[in-house]
Amino acid sequence: MPIEMFTTLNGIWFLLAGIFLIGYSLTDGFDLGSGILHIFTKDENTRITYMNAVGPVWDGNEVWLIAGGGMLFAAFPVVYAVSFSAFYLAMFIVLWALILRATAFEYRNKKESKIWRTAWDIAYWIGNTVPALLFGVAVGNAVLGIPIDQKGIYHGTFLQLLNPTAVLMGFVSLFMYLMHGSAYLLIKTEGKPFEFAKKGAVVGFIGFVASLILADFFIIAIKPTLFLNFFDYPLFWIAPFLMILGLVLYFKYLVVDEKYNKVIYGSTLTILGTILTIALASYPVFIRSSIDEKYNLTIWNSASSDLTLTIMLISTLIFLPLIIGYTVYVYRVFKGKVSSEGGYGH
Repeated sequence: MPIEMFTTLNGIWFLLAGIFLIGYSLTDGFDLGSGILHIFTKDENTRITYMNAVGPVWDGNEVWLIAGGGMLFAAFPVVYAVSFSAFYLAMFIVLWALILRATAFEYRNKKESKIWRTAWDIAYWIGNTVPALLFGVAVGNAVLGIPIDQKGIYHGTFLQLLNPTAVLMGFVSLFMYLMHGSAYLLIKTEGKPFEFAKKGAVVGFIGFVASLILADFFIIAIKPTLFLNFFDYPLFWIAPFLMILGLVLYFKYLVVDEKYNKVIYGSTLTILGTILTIALASYPVFIRSSIDEKYNLTIWNSASSDLTLTIMLISTLIFLPLIIGYTVYVYRVFKGKVSSEGGYGH
């Protein structure tokens, strides 16, 4: 394990960046996952139940996304600038998708019209599916490399970002969130919505494993050096071990033991292991340059001053526990099963 990851401000902020990403994936991840399922059932009761399951918490979960963006802006401004430049169109698409999701929550049930609800169902599905897919595509491109020069200027197009390997990583992300969302619905629902969530969990598990194997095959073929960190730092193998353990537990609780309230433990470990595996494989690089390795944006050449990182670290140590505490409190308040009664628009 590289000692500078724990003894330098740059290394600590690399770890904190991972915490914000994991926090978002574990919370808003199940919102996205449940929304991916939304359009594949024609049962009105199931659709409303799924929206009610995430209704009280989805907007609070996005605090992690906002906090993560603010963290990136302040701690690694060069990475922030280059990512928003290179992924400009993709980020606008994600932004509009998230706006569609929020709008669908408010308006979907305001009118007793099949056409009205169908239109908002499609909008809601897009608002969850597109971010789940493009988040993975963006991470894939950052890890595999994009054409940026010594000034961080992106020499490419949006379509270049949709290369096969990055798209495969997008599907890894999509199915990972579907796994997590389905696991959450297994806790929150019963009856027909519960049975449909079980099917979603199986599809998510199979899709994740298949897309992960394919993505790894392509990565090994085009970027075998990406795995060198695991041989230089053997403790890094903890990350893929956590991912595999999560998949084993997910399958065990879902299929073998049928302990459905514990399936989410498997998806949580899978998300934790997956994100850590990608981050540790890339360390200390945030965004890799496909033009020349010397143009890579790392934790060293893209960070703010030590003074800025120190002030931010103090602030984070104060406010991060508050965010976690508030999140835990909200979930305790809204624990238990939900139904199609009440919720948004009723």
